[in-house]
Amino acid sequence: MMKKDEEPGYDKDLHKAIHTIVENQIKGDDPKEVKDTLKRLMDLGYTRHESIHKIGTVVLGEIYEVEKSQKPFNRNRFVNELNKLK
Repeated sequence: MMKKDEEPGYDKDLHKAIHTIVENQIKGDDPKEVKDTLKRLMDLGYTRHESIHKIGTVVLGEIYEVEKSQKPFNRNRFVNELNKLK
């Protein structure tokens, strides 16, 4: 069985960076909805690590949208996507 960091397309530096971004958002309570989402996901039965990954997908999606559109961070879009996580 292949280890996660040996899988094609896996980027351990990106993985760590997204974890850091989400952890900093939680720690700084900015945006506050990230901490709320973490609690909600954990209440649904996900581990903290799984919850961080789910939130990380929303962070990556927002980064992609900002880069693609060359427009600033859209808090409403970001929060809407967090609210969709199950």
